[in-house]
Amino acid sequence: MTFFQSIRAWFRRKILRDRAERWNHQYAIGRWEVLKAPAEYARFDACIALLRRHAAGGRLLEIGCGEALLQRRLAPGDYQRLVGVDISAVAIGRAQAFADHRVRYLVADMQKLELDETFDAVIFTESINYVPRRHQLLRNYARFLNEGGVFIVSIYRNKRSAGIWTEIHSVAAPIDRATTTNEVGAWDCEVLRLR
Repeated sequence: MTFFQSIRAWFRRKILRDRAERWNHQYAIGRWEVLKAPAEYARFDACIALLRRHAAGGRLLEIGCGEALLQRRLAPGDYQRLVGVDISAVAIGRAQAFADHRVRYLVADMQKLELDETFDAVIFTESINYVPRRHQLLRNYARFLNEGGVFIVSIYRNKRSAGIWTEIHSVAAPIDRATTTNEVGAWDCEVLRLR
C-alpha cells in the first residue's frame, strides 16, 4: 500500500467512519486474532448447544461470521446449509478457506442484506450490538426465517448489554438461554422468536 493509499484508507475509516474499511483494517492488523484463543471456545460451544436444540441439521444464516470461527466448531451434521455474512472482505477472504459445497460466504452490510433464501436459524454472534435499531433489524430479518425458525443471539456482557437485550426483547421473546463465564468475561446467548 502506498503512502497516499494508506492516508485515503485512514480518512475513510476515521473521518468518514466507513464501517467496512474499519473492519477490514482491524482484521488486517490482527485485532480479532484474540477470538481464536481457547478462552473463546466456551462461548461458541454454548451457542452451538442451543443451535443443536433448536435448529439441528438445519439451514443457518450467520451474521457477522468473521473468519468462520463458529462454522469451524460445528460438526458436519449440525447444518445442511450455512451462509455466513460479514462486512469485512478480509475476514470473508479467510473464511472461504473453510467453505464446502454446503457453505457460502458473502461480503455484505447486515443492515442492507438481500438474500433469496430462508433459514431455520439466523445467528448473531457478537454482531448485533454493533448496529443501531436492533429491533428493526430483527423484524427485517424475520423474512429470512422459515416457519418455526429462531434467532440465536450472543452478546458480551458489559455496561451496554442490558440495554441491548431490552431492545431485542421488545420484539423477540427468549425461549432458551445459556451464559458463559471465564477469565475474559461473560457472554449471554439466547434463542428467540419474534413476538
